[in-house]
Amino acid sequence: MTPPGIPSETTVPGHGPAAAQTPTSLRTLPFRPGTFFDAWTRSPERFSDLLPDPFAATAYARIGIPRPPDAARAAAAEVIGTTNRAWGADADALASTERLGDPQTLAVVTGQQPGLFGGPLYSLIKAMSTAAAARELEARTGQPVVPVFWIEGDDHDFEEIRNAWLLDRSGSPHALRYEPEDEHVGLPAFRRVLDDSILDLHEQLPEILPETEYTGDLLLAARDCYAPGRSLSEAFGRLLLHLSRGSGLVVMDPTSPELKRLAFPVYETAIRHEVEGRRHITDRTREIEAIGFQGQAAPEGYGVFCTGSDGVRARVRTDAAGGRPEAVLDGCVERLSAAVLLRPLVQDFLLPTAMYVGGPSEIAYHAQMGDLYRLHRIPRPLVIPRHQIAVLTNSQLRVLDEDGIGFDELSAGDEAALNRRAADPAAQAAFAEANDVVDSSLEDVERAAGAVDRSLTAAVRRARGKVRAILADLEAKSVRAAKRRDDERRQRFLRARNALFPGGAPQERRLSPLVFANRYGPHFGAWLLAALEDPAADRRARNLLVR
Repeated sequence: MTPPGIPSETTVPGHGPAAAQTPTSLRTLPFRPGTFFDAWTRSPERFSDLLPDPFAATAYARIGIPRPPDAARAAAAEVIGTTNRAWGADADALASTERLGDPQTLAVVTGQQPGLFGGPLYSLIKAMSTAAAARELEARTGQPVVPVFWIEGDDHDFEEIRNAWLLDRSGSPHALRYEPEDEHVGLPAFRRVLDDSILDLHEQLPEILPETEYTGDLLLAARDCYAPGRSLSEAFGRLLLHLSRGSGLVVMDPTSPELKRLAFPVYETAIRHEVEGRRHITDRTREIEAIGFQGQAAPEGYGVFCTGSDGVRARVRTDAAGGRPEAVLDGCVERLSAAVLLRPLVQDFLLPTAMYVGGPSEIAYHAQMGDLYRLHRIPRPLVIPRHQIAVLTNSQLRVLDEDGIGFDELSAGDEAALNRRAADPAAQAAFAEANDVVDSSLEDVERAAGAVDRSLTAAVRRARGKVRAILADLEAKSVRAAKRRDDERRQRFLRARNALFPGGAPQERRLSPLVFANRYGPHFGAWLLAALEDPAADRRARNLLVR
């Protein structure tokens, strides 16, 4: 693994027949400093009281076989297998579901709420990052390991998951927005059944996506997955299974009534010990604040919800006298869901989780959670970062290498970086020299005139400002002329900015995976997995994959 902040470049061997024909250039860039996540990846030993160090040489040696109750685990594996079969999983994924029922099997788990047309690219990146970690863990331990993607269908933030961003034929970002006939505010994603409004979006897809040899098949797959009558959770899960074929990735729908019943002991403990659990979170948050960071989640992130008959979640509380959890939860068991800091405990109760693959926010959550695992008597998994990825074309790489634009400069949302490089070097030098001469000469004039009459000093300063303004105007005109002369470079810059920071957001957090499956074909997920398995792919840095 490349140390964080040290650029690297390598050629990644292919994974699958299509990927093997397309080698990949891989580079790494450090994370932006100042966040808890950046500080943890640079110096994990500093946070050893909050999170075990996954980068230590002995990290894998500490991994044992987490053993949730055998009956619950076996039953959960059976439910997961049923879901994957129903949602069109391939032979590799179905084999993984069979292995999941083996008492010796470990799981590497990640999760994300469902989204329109696969959600942002980082959902697929998370999935492939988890598959890569599972293969590495299996190779190191010799135990069977299954990658699992937990679909957080209880999420009710519809505004966050109703949009899908694409790049149109001009390379500009274009947002599709699902507008159902009934908005039903507060409805969890798994209860949000797609209506005929989704067909309008399917009609728009071929008008937006550039036509490639893969477009027809991709549109058919998207239409099949996101069909009227399917829940948003199921549609997302089906597409994820389609894009991750060959990886062995298993999807998990924790909203099934069977899994809710199996996880009841976790919900019961959370209700019984809610005050104690929140006190633990408060204590850990104070530790985090003492070293200069803020806690990611409030103590209220530990708790239980029940979805009512209207489809809206409400927090479950015992009465002030300390009511019995069984009475409070009576009739609600199959409609329970976990708050953000309880969800990992439900997950790790149902699965033999050895490792959890999380993004920056999720890792910050886990830093607050150590005591909760002890409270629930659930083995705590090793937490590792997901890979963070940007996929570049060779044209976009030219913007970085030949045009000299820094990767982070593309995120500014303006053309300042281009402007600084667009002006002719000789003209820039001439204007800089002219400004120096003006300043030097008029300083002499100011001193001489001031010696004759102090009231002239202000007049000289005003004159200097006017001259500098004239020079600045001329320099701006020179820059614009240079940009017109080099319009090809400007268009390349704009396409790169739109692709890597569409709408000012990082590519992986905005663009749909459909963009890349349409460009690179059905083996894009396999290609991505192969790139992430390469030793140069660094979980402690941003990875730029050039294809």
